[in-house]
Amino acid sequence: MKKIKIMNRKKLSTKIIGIVTIAVAVVCVFLYASRPTEIDKLSESYLDHVDVEKLQKKVEKSFEGNYLIKDYLVYGETLSLYKSEYGSVETDKMQGNNIVLRNVMNDAITSFTFNGSIDSGIDLGSLKEGIYELYTYNHFEKERIYFKDAFKAKTITTMRRDEKVNDVTFVADKNALKNQDIKFKKNYAFIIVTKHIPKSNVYDVVIDPCGNAMNYVSNTVDYGASTSILDEPSSSLEFAKRVKKELKKKGLKVKVLRKEGETPGYYGADGRPARGYKVKAKLYLALGASYDENVNAPYMLTSPYTDSGLANTVSYFMSQNGISLYAARTNTTQENGVLNDSFLLDDNENAQKYEFYPQLRETGGRATYAGLYGGDLTNSSYKDSYGMYGLYFVYASAMNSQSVDYFNENADTIAKILVKSIVRYFEI
Repeated sequence: MKKIKIMNRKKLSTKIIGIVTIAVAVVCVFLYASRPTEIDKLSESYLDHVDVEKLQKKVEKSFEGNYLIKDYLVYGETLSLYKSEYGSVETDKMQGNNIVLRNVMNDAITSFTFNGSIDSGIDLGSLKEGIYELYTYNHFEKERIYFKDAFKAKTITTMRRDEKVNDVTFVADKNALKNQDIKFKKNYAFIIVTKHIPKSNVYDVVIDPCGNAMNYVSNTVDYGASTSILDEPSSSLEFAKRVKKELKKKGLKVKVLRKEGETPGYYGADGRPARGYKVKAKLYLALGASYDENVNAPYMLTSPYTDSGLANTVSYFMSQNGISLYAARTNTTQENGVLNDSFLLDDNENAQKYEFYPQLRETGGRATYAGLYGGDLTNSSYKDSYGMYGLYFVYASAMNSQSVDYFNENADTIAKILVKSIVRYFEI
């Protein structure tokens, strides 16, 4: 009779443990391989992972006071709210008001003061991930902000910070949290912030090397401020490359809007503003030269619809680092070398709402009335777009050799301090 070999208990136990260990390892490898990646999360919102039970307990559903808002706009990373339709009144009733944000999940309070400028509202780049309720004060009474009509705005993507961006959803809808079994009586406003890795086709900054701009009316090229001592198209492009290099060191994604030999203008589907809108840039930085023989150092032009915050920051850091600026400013709230763009005049010499320079007017979206001026050749596709924060940095005068020499001697330093100022202003 054939003998049957019986495995002892110790060997059997060891074998079972080995099989179980291998099975657990296989399951772990499968779970690790099938876990959501950062790319998978690009399509997800903070609401997709929220603790619903906690949200239901924490979110406010009724309020003693309610405050009706009629309009909003986005400029750079700033969200501004308006009691009336934007541009319909000279002084909106929201001017001077505090806008209070409450992060529903942790009760953290963030407050912003709206001074009427398009860059003075809610700083979206500073918000942490979460769900925010919006309030304001009306005669010292805290009231919940709501809109008459429901809406969900297009996603707002902030600048890169530590290789991450905020995707911001601005929504006012009584059914905004319907999927979490929460309903409201009015279209209360919420800001939902989701932190993501950035998408490759979304840029932070676009740089416009001024000069070589096609004039579509005359079908000729405006070469810009070009003389025997400075050629604006080539010097602007070279300076743009320096600035781009410094911005990239700070982790920002940058696009220069004109290649050597290219002549894109400021209107149309392939114009410089259009190229900036298409990549959803937050900052439009124009670098150009002047024809004013009195200009002996760099200066900046900024939109009169802003409070010149970015330009003032640049001026401060230029001064701190020994860089001279042209001794001029439009008003006492501005630092040295900071000027407002001028408004165009109508046939009766009255100022219109349109700015002179397309580098500022056509790049700010609805905030600067882009796409409404210029006859047949307008950027009408972008008249309701989120605006890029526009800054026109004039680095030299082609009519002043002292100015050109100063720029040539200090171009690298100016580029570095300009970028340092941008990074500090946007808190990158």
